[in-house]
Amino acid sequence: MAKRLGISGIVFVVALALFLLFYLTGHGALLLLDLCALVPVGFIVLVRAFRHITRHSLWSLRNRLLLVYAMFGVVPVLLLFVLLMLTTWSFMSELAIYLATSSLNRRLDAIQDSLGYLRRVPDAQRRTMGGGIQQAFSIEFPDIRFYVHDPTGDYKWPEDSPDLDVPRAWHDVHGLLVHNGHFYGWAHASDAAHSFTVVSPLSDQMVSNLVPNLGVIALVEAEDSSGSSRGPITVGSLSNESSSQFFNPFGGNIPKPVSRADVPIELPATEAHYHLNEPNQLQKGMILWVHSRPSAVLRTVFADTDFARGFVVDFLIGIAVLFLFVELAAFVVGVSFSRRITGAVHALYEGTRQVIGGDFSHRIAVTSRDQLGDLGHSFNQMTGHIERLLVSEKERERLQAEIEIAREVQTQLYPRGTVPQGGLRLTARCDPARMVSGDYYDYALLKKNQLAFAIGDVAGKGISAALLMATIQAALRAQVSHAPPMIANDCSSTPEVNSAALVSSLNKQVFAHTSPEKYATFFFALYDDANSTLTYTNAGHLSPLLFRNGSVVPLDTNGTVIGAFANAKYDESCITLECDDLLICYTDGITEPENAYGEMFGEERLIELVKKHLHADNDEVIRIVFEAVRGWTGVPELSDDMTLLLARKVQAT
Repeated sequence: MAKRLGISGIVFVVALALFLLFYLTGHGALLLLDLCALVPVGFIVLVRAFRHITRHSLWSLRNRLLLVYAMFGVVPVLLLFVLLMLTTWSFMSELAIYLATSSLNRRLDAIQDSLGYLRRVPDAQRRTMGGGIQQAFSIEFPDIRFYVHDPTGDYKWPEDSPDLDVPRAWHDVHGLLVHNGHFYGWAHASDAAHSFTVVSPLSDQMVSNLVPNLGVIALVEAEDSSGSSRGPITVGSLSNESSSQFFNPFGGNIPKPVSRADVPIELPATEAHYHLNEPNQLQKGMILWVHSRPSAVLRTVFADTDFARGFVVDFLIGIAVLFLFVELAAFVVGVSFSRRITGAVHALYEGTRQVIGGDFSHRIAVTSRDQLGDLGHSFNQMTGHIERLLVSEKERERLQAEIEIAREVQTQLYPRGTVPQGGLRLTARCDPARMVSGDYYDYALLKKNQLAFAIGDVAGKGISAALLMATIQAALRAQVSHAPPMIANDCSSTPEVNSAALVSSLNKQVFAHTSPEKYATFFFALYDDANSTLTYTNAGHLSPLLFRNGSVVPLDTNGTVIGAFANAKYDESCITLECDDLLICYTDGITEPENAYGEMFGEERLIELVKKHLHADNDEVIRIVFEAVRGWTGVPELSDDMTLLLARKVQAT
């Protein structure tokens, strides 16, 4: 358990326990100190918990999809719902404030109109008509008072109204007035000889009834012009005594709710007002409070149209029900799609586990015709292909083993043992393009002072070429063992093997025992050390190159390839080798490889390379040539078998 929690988790648990202990025992200082450690450790634990949830709980694709659906579906809907509720609440509050403010402004405008009536009366008639005007407006404003100063004197109506000392600095103004802790509606106008003032106390009942049945409406002044708090001020009568009654804007009775959604709404609005002793200075500290419900606001707005109010309510309810239905349908569709997706992924996961276990015959059930269904089909096709590839791989491994055996067999076919030493030094090397080669070279000592050697290139590569190469090798050795001697030729009088007859016999045997498309180029030579003569027959092979005294002489071609035509005719040629002569026999794997630009290595480059290293050992010359060809191609794999045979004439020992 401790290992799972970790150090931070243990510290958090201990700090939380100490916090509860200090809280219950009332140790404030220790509680604050413990809180300083609890907050950062709690943040670390929260981060660790979040990482644990994301690594474990959200590992499952089903949980991830549910989380994504919640983030894209549920959370936005909840946010929109909250936004709609807040917007509706704010709109209803603003509408209630608008209704109350509009009614209050109409009353203030009526007070200003009364001042206009009084002001338009001639000075001589104002004394007798002022009381009538006051009585007329007292129907709407029971406690309205008029104060007049004109050339005929000072008057007030009602006559028992308390005196009102209005500073002479006031200009024409009307609106709300705060005086001695009470609210009034007032209007004032003055010139050089006249001064008119109308005030009407705003009682609790009058303010609350600005909009009947709306709810609680109240006026509160929170701060004076200097920004200091004046405390709550109530409406009341005009007197020099401060009232002991204070108004609570959150008190009073509001309409009963018609449903659970009919929540209270309350929103303040600032109203400009004046203080009597601060002429012409408009204050902003007065607040108009409205405490109501949406149903009361709608009843006020649609007071004379019950059908409209009912239609709006029914419309909103219908929209809410439709919205709920759409959300439920989206939830059902989302869960269905999520189950389909997670089911397909789970099937793929189980399938991959089976494949990892080596069961490539496992197939998953496909029930849909969508992209997930195609994915299931693709998985089944993939496992089927892998199963077939495994069978093919086993077959390939079997063939590879057989090819390896063939390679070992072919290796045994090449001449083994020490090359006969005498006046002619032979060195040969074959690098197959594949594990087995279609190139062929051989040499044999016929009798003392007579050495036969050959080189060939079978058409094609691989197993078929290697089989034909083995056939040629066996046939050649049989022909050499039983070849009849012939009389002297142009180069020597010593009886020797007839190379042309041998190659002709070899051609017939290869043609008879192989398919028509199988053939090979072939070069056979017999060296007589007694008189340094070389008798040879070239059956369509690349002309060997004789390097002598800085010049290069290509040998003759005496006939076509072997194995292609049964009655092909072959001749023989002979040359006398001199000391330090070098004869190079090669296959097309030396001269025909191409570089990246499609240029072949070519015979000319071979000649230049051999001339440059003419006096090096045979093994060194072969190594240099092979490395040059590989470097020319620039690729690690050979495109064809490379075979090189060198015969160097040396001084006989």
